Amino acid sequence: MEIGTKSSRWRKRLAYAAIFILGLLFCGWRAIIWYAERTTPFAGALLPTCGAIVSDEYAQAAEQARDQIQAMMSERQIPGLSICIAVAGKPVWSEGFGYADLECQTPACPSTRFRIASISKTLTAAAMARLHEQGRLDLDAPVQKYAPGFPDKGHTITTRQLASHRSGIRGYRDDFEALSLGNCRSVTESLEYFKSDPLAFAPDSDFLYSGYGYGLLGAVIEGASGEDFLSCMRRQVFEPLQMNHTVEDRMDITAPDQSRFYDNVTPYSMDGQTRLSPRGDLSCKLPSGGFISTAEDLARFGAAHIPSLNSGFLKAGTLEMLFAPRTRQGGVLGHGMGWMIARDLRLRRAHFHFGAGSGATSALAIFLNERLSVAILANLGHAKFPFARLMGIVNPFLAEAS
Repeated sequence: MEIGTKSSRWRKRLAYAAIFILGLLFCGWRAIIWYAERTTPFAGALLPTCGAIVSDEYAQAAEQARDQIQAMMSERQIPGLSICIAVAGKPVWSEGFGYADLECQTPACPSTRFRIASISKTLTAAAMARLHEQGRLDLDAPVQKYAPGFPDKGHTITTRQLASHRSGIRGYRDDFEALSLGNCRSVTESLEYFKSDPLAFAPDSDFLYSGYGYGLLGAVIEGASGEDFLSCMRRQVFEPLQMNHTVEDRMDITAPDQSRFYDNVTPYSMDGQTRLSPRGDLSCKLPSGGFISTAEDLARFGAAHIPSLNSGFLKAGTLEMLFAPRTRQGGVLGHGMGWMIARDLRLRRAHFHFGAGSGATSALAIFLNERLSVAILANLGHAKFPFARLMGIVNPFLAEAS
């Protein structure tokens, strides 16, 4: 009897200890979330806002997010910004902040078009996926099947590897190289800048983020579709999703409602002052970073990638293929095809992409379970949106959408 009593006591003690340890872990995790997402209230001068559209259900969430945006723009010296958040495929908040044109004090509005930089890769991946669904593009065939002018490298390079940055094709050596690209009359012509260079590694043996790789992907899309890259993008992506404000960034023509672009970092601004961006020619990197768009267009694009909102743009199996991580960094961040994959500190599954370049900082994210899509576009290059501020913007909407 005494032995049984002692055994029962030990079980109770172990149970209490386990509860105590779990409590400590829970409190510790909550402390980590608080520390990582903590922000200070904004107390500075408010920038003007433009064209606010907010559903009644999300009015309080938008009010909390505005404070975070005003603070972020002040801290990062961002001239103009536009945001759109869509839930269940419908915009619940869209608004512009600050100035599309500092000199003329033209407000940034929901209709303002910004450079989206590397979010262009996500658009390109969508066109690739549509062609694959239509049976016109074999993701595992050698790229020479569609881009015969690209030389053999002694290894088979596939479209799947290009889209997931596992092809071994090098990236830009530095910002100066990215700036020095000239004018390209087609994406095939842009291959001249790197097609003679050796691979950085054997395909599928490593990961290297590569704008040039997406340039070759654009040439593959041209070959598979039988039309020029821009026509294919319009037919496969922009028109089906009514992305009527998404166009290529042209050096010779300024699109209606196009923002002016600003930089305050080297090599675009040598003294740290906010200056107009150099008028760069992006025709050689259309598939990787050459589009301008609105936050509303991109939020709509993001929503089309949420399986529960599937409207026929892409099949559920295709979306799963795009999102499946083909590379993991640190066991946390994964790279699929055109999308990055992670869970936030509350373990919510998110798919996203960022963009940073001359005159542009951008973010696009979708939360599948909450059916939420968010796009944030700014007209300052390399603004480095702070994580805590971004979560301060999105968390109120995620709480309402859950």
